[in-house]
Amino acid sequence: MKDRSSAITARQRCTIRNAGWGVLALTVLWLALGAISAAAAERKAEAAGIKVMKDVPYGPHPRNVIDLYLPESGPTPRPLVICIHGGGWAGGDKRGYAWLGEALARQGFAAVSITYRFAPAWRAPAQLDDVQRAVRWLRRNAAQYELDPERFGAIGGSAGAHLASYLALAETRDNSDAALAAYSSRVQCVVDCYGPVDLVGMMRSASAPIVQGFIGKPLEGNEEDYRKASPVSYVRKNPPPFLIVHGTRDVGTSRGQVPIEQSLDFHEKLRQAGGDATLLKLEGAGHGFTGNGSNQYAQETLAAALEFFTKHLTKQKARP
Repeated sequence: MKDRSSAITARQRCTIRNAGWGVLALTVLWLALGAISAAAAERKAEAAGIKVMKDVPYGPHPRNVIDLYLPESGPTPRPLVICIHGGGWAGGDKRGYAWLGEALARQGFAAVSITYRFAPAWRAPAQLDDVQRAVRWLRRNAAQYELDPERFGAIGGSAGAHLASYLALAETRDNSDAALAAYSSRVQCVVDCYGPVDLVGMMRSASAPIVQGFIGKPLEGNEEDYRKASPVSYVRKNPPPFLIVHGTRDVGTSRGQVPIEQSLDFHEKLRQAGGDATLLKLEGAGHGFTGNGSNQYAQETLAAALEFFTKHLTKQKARP
Protein backbone atom coordinates (compact mmCIF):
# COMPACT_ATOMS: atom_id res chain seq x y z
CA MET A 1 0.00 0.00 0.00
CA LYS A 2 2.89 2.31 -0.79
CA ASP A 3 3.27 4.59 -3.81
CA ARG A 4 6.69 3.71 -5.20
CA SER A 5 8.53 5.28 -8.11
CA SER A 6 9.06 3.01 -11.07
CA ALA A 7 12.18 4.92 -12.14
CA ILE A 8 14.54 2.12 -10.98
CA THR A 9 14.39 -1.09 -12.97
CA ALA A 10 14.64 -4.62 -11.59
CA ARG A 11 18.13 -4.92 -13.11
CA GLN A 12 19.23 -1.74 -11.34
CA ARG A 13 17.88 -3.00 -8.03
CA CYS A 14 19.82 -6.23 -8.51
CA THR A 15 22.98 -4.25 -9.28
CA ILE A 16 22.58 -2.23 -6.13
CA ARG A 17 22.19 -5.34 -3.99
CA ASN A 18 25.20 -7.00 -5.60
CA ALA A 19 27.28 -3.91 -4.96
CA GLY A 20 26.54 -4.34 -1.28
CA TRP A 21 24.89 -1.05 -0.66
CA GLY A 22 22.33 -2.60 1.64
CA VAL A 23 18.88 -1.47 2.63
CA LEU A 24 19.97 1.91 3.99
CA ALA A 25 21.70 2.97 0.79
CA LEU A 26 18.76 1.85 -1.32
CA THR A 27 16.37 3.85 0.85
CA VAL A 28 18.54 6.96 0.49
CA LEU A 29 18.58 6.47 -3.27
CA TRP A 30 14.76 6.24 -3.40
CA LEU A 31 14.44 9.44 -1.38
CA ALA A 32 16.97 11.23 -3.57
CA LEU A 33 15.15 10.22 -6.74
CA GLY A 34 11.86 11.43 -5.28
CA ALA A 35 13.37 14.79 -4.34
CA ILE A 36 14.94 15.22 -7.79
CA SER A 37 11.66 14.34 -9.49
CA ALA A 38 9.71 16.77 -7.31
CA ALA A 39 12.21 19.59 -7.86
CA ALA A 40 12.09 19.04 -11.62
CA ALA A 41 8.28 19.11 -11.54
CA GLU A 42 8.29 22.41 -9.64
CA ARG A 43 10.67 24.05 -12.14
CA LYS A 44 8.51 22.78 -14.98
CA ALA A 45 5.38 24.09 -13.27
CA GLU A 46 6.80 27.57 -12.85
CA ALA A 47 7.79 27.66 -16.52
CA ALA A 48 4.24 26.64 -17.47
CA GLY A 49 2.62 29.53 -15.63
CA ILE A 50 1.67 27.59 -12.51
CA LYS A 51 2.10 29.14 -9.08
CA VAL A 52 3.49 26.65 -6.55
CA MET A 53 3.04 27.35 -2.83
CA LYS A 54 4.80 24.84 -0.57
CA ASP A 55 4.22 23.78 3.02
CA VAL A 56 1.14 25.87 3.69
CA PRO A 57 -0.22 24.82 7.11
CA TYR A 58 -3.84 23.68 7.41
CA GLY A 59 -3.73 22.53 11.03
CA PRO A 60 -1.72 22.55 14.25
CA HIS A 61 0.48 19.49 13.70
CA PRO A 62 3.80 19.84 11.79
CA ARG A 63 2.52 17.29 9.27
CA ASN A 64 -0.65 19.32 8.61
CA VAL A 65 0.74 21.00 5.50
CA ILE A 66 -0.16 21.24 1.82
CA ASP A 67 1.48 22.23 -1.45
CA LEU A 68 -0.73 24.23 -3.82
CA TYR A 69 -0.57 24.26 -7.63
CA LEU A 70 -2.54 27.21 -8.98
CA PRO A 71 -2.88 28.25 -12.63
CA GLU A 72 -1.81 31.86 -13.08
CA SER A 73 -4.42 32.48 -15.75
CA GLY A 74 -7.89 31.31 -16.69
CA PRO A 75 -11.36 31.74 -15.24
CA THR A 76 -11.93 31.84 -11.49
CA PRO A 77 -13.07 30.57 -9.08
CA ARG A 78 -11.54 27.24 -10.06
CA PRO A 79 -12.46 23.67 -9.23
CA LEU A 80 -10.00 22.02 -6.86
CA VAL A 81 -8.53 18.52 -6.84
CA ILE A 82 -7.00 17.28 -3.58
CA CYS A 83 -4.16 14.79 -4.10
CA ILE A 84 -3.41 12.37 -1.25
CA HIS A 85 -0.24 10.27 -1.26
CA GLY A 86 -0.02 6.68 -0.08
CA GLY A 87 2.47 4.94 2.17
CA GLY A 88 0.49 2.62 4.42
CA TRP A 89 -0.69 5.57 6.56
CA ALA A 90 2.85 5.53 7.97
CA GLY A 91 5.01 7.15 5.28
CA GLY A 92 5.09 8.82 1.91
CA ASP A 93 5.52 12.43 0.86
CA LYS A 94 3.25 15.02 -0.73
CA ARG A 95 6.10 15.86 -3.13
CA GLY A 96 5.46 12.52 -4.80
CA TYR A 97 2.35 14.03 -6.35
CA ALA A 98 4.04 17.19 -7.64
CA TRP A 99 3.75 15.75 -11.15
CA LEU A 100 0.03 15.27 -10.66
CA GLY A 101 -0.54 18.73 -9.21
CA GLU A 102 1.23 20.26 -12.20
CA ALA A 103 -0.71 18.14 -14.71
CA LEU A 104 -4.02 19.17 -13.16
CA ALA A 105 -3.06 22.84 -13.04
CA ARG A 106 -2.08 22.73 -16.72
CA GLN A 107 -5.70 21.80 -17.43
CA GLY A 108 -7.13 24.69 -15.42
CA PHE A 109 -7.74 22.93 -12.12
CA ALA A 110 -6.36 24.14 -8.83
CA ALA A 111 -4.62 21.27 -7.07
CA VAL A 112 -3.21 20.61 -3.64
CA SER A 113 -1.02 17.77 -2.46
CA ILE A 114 -1.42 17.12 1.23
CA THR A 115 0.21 15.14 3.99
CA TYR A 116 -1.06 14.02 7.36
CA ARG A 117 -0.01 12.46 10.65
CA PHE A 118 1.63 9.04 10.40
CA ALA A 119 1.24 5.77 12.25
CA PRO A 120 2.50 4.34 14.54
CA ALA A 121 2.91 7.61 16.45
CA TRP A 122 -0.62 8.53 15.38
CA ARG A 123 -3.20 5.79 14.84
CA ALA A 124 -6.62 5.98 13.23
CA PRO A 125 -8.65 8.15 13.19
CA ALA A 126 -5.88 10.80 13.16
CA GLN A 127 -5.32 10.50 9.41
CA LEU A 128 -9.06 10.63 8.71
CA ASP A 129 -9.41 13.75 10.84
CA ASP A 130 -6.45 15.41 9.14
CA VAL A 131 -7.71 15.02 5.58
CA GLN A 132 -11.19 16.17 6.60
CA ARG A 133 -9.64 19.17 8.30
CA ALA A 134 -7.66 19.99 5.14
CA VAL A 135 -10.84 20.07 3.05
CA ARG A 136 -12.63 22.29 5.53
CA TRP A 137 -9.63 24.64 5.80
CA LEU A 138 -9.50 24.93 2.02
CA ARG A 139 -13.20 25.81 1.90
CA ARG A 140 -12.73 28.44 4.58
CA ASN A 141 -9.86 29.96 2.58
CA ALA A 142 -11.37 29.39 -0.87
CA ALA A 143 -11.59 33.10 -1.74
CA GLN A 144 -7.88 33.65 -0.99
CA TYR A 145 -6.86 30.94 -3.47
CA GLU A 146 -9.70 31.60 -5.95
CA LEU A 147 -11.29 28.18 -5.40
CA ASP A 148 -14.91 27.20 -5.93
CA PRO A 149 -15.91 25.56 -2.63
CA GLU A 150 -18.76 23.70 -4.33
CA ARG A 151 -16.43 21.92 -6.76
CA PHE A 152 -13.90 19.89 -4.79
CA GLY A 153 -12.64 16.51 -5.98
CA ALA A 154 -9.99 14.16 -4.61
CA ILE A 155 -7.54 11.60 -5.95
CA GLY A 156 -5.32 9.26 -3.99
CA GLY A 157 -3.18 6.17 -4.32
CA SER A 158 -3.33 3.19 -1.94
CA ALA A 159 -3.71 4.55 1.62
CA GLY A 160 -4.27 7.94 0.01
CA ALA A 161 -7.15 6.50 -2.00
CA HIS A 162 -8.63 5.12 1.21
CA LEU A 163 -8.53 8.64 2.67
CA ALA A 164 -9.89 10.24 -0.51
CA SER A 165 -12.80 7.78 -0.60
CA TYR A 166 -13.56 8.54 3.04
CA LEU A 167 -13.81 12.23 2.14
CA ALA A 168 -16.54 11.51 -0.38
CA LEU A 169 -18.65 9.19 1.76
CA ALA A 170 -18.32 10.08 5.45
CA GLU A 171 -19.52 13.12 7.32
CA THR A 172 -17.16 15.15 9.49
CA ARG A 173 -15.94 13.02 12.38
CA ASP A 174 -14.28 15.70 14.56
CA ASN A 175 -16.17 19.00 14.70
CA SER A 176 -14.36 20.43 17.71
CA ASP A 177 -12.74 23.39 15.92
CA ALA A 178 -15.26 26.24 15.99
CA ALA A 179 -13.43 28.08 13.19
CA LEU A 180 -14.19 25.23 10.77
CA ALA A 181 -17.60 24.20 12.08
CA ALA A 182 -19.52 25.84 9.23
CA TYR A 183 -17.58 24.06 6.47
CA SER A 184 -18.20 20.62 4.96
CA SER A 185 -15.41 18.04 4.77
CA ARG A 186 -17.07 16.20 1.86
CA VAL A 187 -15.73 16.23 -1.69
CA GLN A 188 -17.93 15.97 -4.75
CA CYS A 189 -16.12 13.15 -6.60
CA VAL A 190 -13.13 10.83 -6.20
CA VAL A 191 -10.52 8.97 -8.23
CA ASP A 192 -9.64 5.93 -6.10
CA CYS A 193 -6.37 4.32 -7.24
CA TYR A 194 -6.02 0.83 -5.74
CA GLY A 195 -7.38 1.88 -2.36
CA PRO A 196 -7.88 -0.44 0.65
CA VAL A 197 -11.49 0.60 1.22
CA ASP A 198 -12.59 -2.42 3.30
CA LEU A 199 -10.18 -2.83 6.20
CA VAL A 200 -11.86 -5.95 7.56
CA GLY A 201 -11.36 -7.60 4.19
CA MET A 202 -7.77 -6.35 4.03
CA MET A 203 -6.97 -8.43 7.10
CA ARG A 204 -7.19 -11.53 4.87
CA SER A 205 -4.34 -10.20 2.70
CA ALA A 206 -0.58 -10.07 3.12
CA SER A 207 -0.96 -6.38 4.03
CA ALA A 208 -2.79 -7.22 7.28
CA PRO A 209 0.14 -6.04 9.46
CA ILE A 210 0.05 -2.62 7.78
CA VAL A 211 -3.68 -2.26 8.38
CA GLN A 212 -3.35 -3.37 11.99
CA GLY A 213 -0.57 -0.82 12.44
CA PHE A 214 -2.93 1.87 11.19
CA ILE A 215 -5.80 0.87 13.50
CA GLY A 216 -3.50 0.10 16.41
CA LYS A 217 -5.24 -3.02 17.64
CA PRO A 218 -5.97 -6.55 16.37
CA LEU A 219 -9.07 -7.31 14.35
CA GLU A 220 -10.46 -9.83 16.83
CA GLY A 221 -12.70 -8.02 19.26
CA ASN A 222 -12.24 -4.70 17.44
CA GLU A 223 -14.06 -5.21 14.13
CA GLU A 224 -16.21 -2.15 14.69
CA ASP A 225 -13.10 0.08 14.76
CA TYR A 226 -11.99 -1.40 11.45
CA ARG A 227 -15.44 -0.83 9.95
CA LYS A 228 -15.60 2.78 11.17
CA ALA A 229 -12.32 3.47 9.38
CA SER A 230 -13.48 1.76 6.14
CA PRO A 231 -14.97 3.94 3.37
CA VAL A 232 -17.12 1.03 2.18
CA SER A 233 -19.06 1.25 5.46
CA TYR A 234 -20.38 4.70 4.49
CA VAL A 235 -21.87 3.93 1.08
CA ARG A 236 -25.44 5.23 1.11
CA LYS A 237 -28.06 5.84 -1.55
CA ASN A 238 -26.82 7.91 -4.52
CA PRO A 239 -23.14 8.26 -3.49
CA PRO A 240 -20.87 10.77 -5.24
CA PRO A 241 -19.21 9.80 -8.55
CA PHE A 242 -16.17 7.51 -8.38
CA LEU A 243 -13.50 6.45 -10.84
CA ILE A 244 -11.75 3.36 -9.45
CA VAL A 245 -8.39 2.34 -10.95
CA HIS A 246 -6.64 -0.95 -10.12
CA GLY A 247 -3.88 -3.05 -11.68
CA THR A 248 -4.57 -6.69 -12.49
CA ARG A 249 -1.29 -7.79 -10.85
CA ASP A 250 -2.17 -6.11 -7.54
CA VAL A 251 -3.62 -9.16 -5.82
CA GLY A 252 -2.75 -8.89 -2.13
CA THR A 253 -0.33 -11.81 -1.91
CA SER A 254 2.66 -9.60 -1.07
CA ARG A 255 2.96 -7.14 1.80
CA GLY A 256 2.00 -3.69 0.59
CA GLN A 257 -0.41 -4.86 -2.08
CA VAL A 258 -4.17 -4.27 -2.12
CA PRO A 259 -6.24 -7.12 -3.60
CA ILE A 260 -8.06 -6.06 -6.74
CA GLU A 261 -11.20 -7.59 -5.18
CA GLN A 262 -11.31 -4.52 -2.94
CA SER A 263 -12.00 -2.36 -5.98
CA LEU A 264 -14.28 -4.86 -7.70
CA ASP A 265 -16.53 -5.14 -4.64
CA PHE A 266 -16.45 -1.39 -3.94
CA HIS A 267 -17.43 -0.61 -7.53
CA GLU A 268 -20.37 -3.01 -7.34
CA LYS A 269 -21.57 -1.61 -4.02
CA LEU A 270 -21.44 1.97 -5.29
CA ARG A 271 -23.41 1.04 -8.39
CA GLN A 272 -26.00 -0.89 -6.40
CA ALA A 273 -26.49 2.25 -4.30
CA GLY A 274 -27.23 4.26 -7.44
CA GLY A 275 -23.80 5.82 -7.82
CA ASP A 276 -22.01 6.85 -10.98
CA ALA A 277 -19.05 4.49 -10.57
CA THR A 278 -16.51 3.48 -13.23
CA LEU A 279 -13.91 0.74 -12.84
CA LEU A 280 -10.70 0.94 -14.87
CA LYS A 281 -8.64 -2.27 -14.72
CA LEU A 282 -5.09 -1.79 -15.97
CA GLU A 283 -3.75 -5.02 -17.45
CA GLY A 284 -0.31 -5.90 -16.14
CA ALA A 285 -0.11 -3.09 -13.58
CA GLY A 286 1.00 -3.86 -10.05
CA HIS A 287 0.70 -1.65 -6.99
CA GLY A 288 1.83 1.94 -6.49
CA PHE A 289 2.16 3.09 -10.09
CA THR A 290 0.82 6.61 -9.47
CA GLY A 291 3.79 7.40 -7.23
CA ASN A 292 5.68 8.49 -10.34
CA GLY A 293 4.14 10.07 -13.40
CA SER A 294 6.63 8.73 -15.93
CA ASN A 295 5.20 5.22 -16.32
CA GLN A 296 2.45 4.23 -18.75
CA TYR A 297 -0.02 3.22 -16.04
CA ALA A 298 0.26 6.60 -14.32
CA GLN A 299 -0.31 8.32 -17.64
CA GLU A 300 -3.35 6.15 -18.42
CA THR A 301 -4.71 7.00 -14.99
CA LEU A 302 -4.05 10.70 -15.51
CA ALA A 303 -5.91 10.73 -18.82
CA ALA A 304 -8.91 8.98 -17.28
CA ALA A 305 -8.81 11.24 -14.20
CA LEU A 306 -8.74 14.43 -16.27
CA GLU A 307 -11.76 13.27 -18.22
CA PHE A 308 -13.52 12.33 -14.99
CA PHE A 309 -12.80 15.62 -13.20
CA THR A 310 -13.72 17.64 -16.28
CA LYS A 311 -17.08 15.90 -16.38
CA HIS A 312 -17.89 16.20 -12.69
CA LEU A 313 -16.18 19.44 -11.66
CA THR A 314 -16.34 21.75 -14.68
CA LYS A 315 -19.39 20.86 -16.76
CA GLN A 316 -21.92 20.88 -13.96
CA LYS A 317 -22.36 22.19 -10.47
CA ALA A 318 -21.52 19.40 -8.09
CA ARG A 319 -23.64 18.45 -5.11
CA PRO A 320 -22.72 20.09 -1.79
